Amino acid sequence: MQSSIYNMDLTNEIHFDPVNFVDYNLDPTRRYGSETAATYRASDTVLLRGGFAYTRAVFREGQFTGNDVPLVSRYTASAGVTWNAWQKYLVVDATVRYWSSRHMDNDQPNIQPLIPANATVDFKAEWGYEHFFWSLSVNNVFDALYYDYAVASATTLGVFNAYPLPGRTYMLKAGATF
Repeated sequence: MQSSIYNMDLTNEIHFDPVNFVDYNLDPTRRYGSETAATYRASDTVLLRGGFAYTRAVFREGQFTGNDVPLVSRYTASAGVTWNAWQKYLVVDATVRYWSSRHMDNDQPNIQPLIPANATVDFKAEWGYEHFFWSLSVNNVFDALYYDYAVASATTLGVFNAYPLPGRTYMLKAGATF
C-alpha cells in the first residue's frame, strides 16, 4: 500500500483559452489532496488492486478566489483484479474506473453545468506461449455514454461543446517475438 498527501501553490499556470485560441496564465491556484493505492495478493493466481484520490484545486487569488479550477475531479477511484488462470499462459484482467463530476473548461466562475461523474469497466485476456502472444481487450464493457472534456460558453449559460468518448471498443492483438 502506498499513500501520499500533497499541497501545491502554483503561479504562472498556463491555460489555453479555447474561445480566443490564446494561452494565458491563470490566477494563482492551490492543489491539495491525497492518493492511496494498494495491491493484495489473494492467492498465487489472484492479485487485487485499488486506488483512491481526493483532489482539491481552487483559485487562491484573483476574481475567482475560492472557485474550483475547471477540469479537476474531486474524487477518482479504481479497482481491479488480475487472475493468472493458467500458469501465465492465460491471464485475465478486469478494471473499474470512477471519476466524480467537474467543471468544464472555460468555466472559472463555476456557473455552468458540470461534466457528469461516470465509471467504466475494462476487460482483458492475454495468452502467451514461448515466442507467441495474443490479447483481447474490451474497453468500456457496459457501453457507457460519457464525455470527459467540455468547453463552456463564455457568453451563454447552459451552452457548451462536449467531446464524447467512444462506447464499447474491442482490440485483438497477436504477435511473436524472436
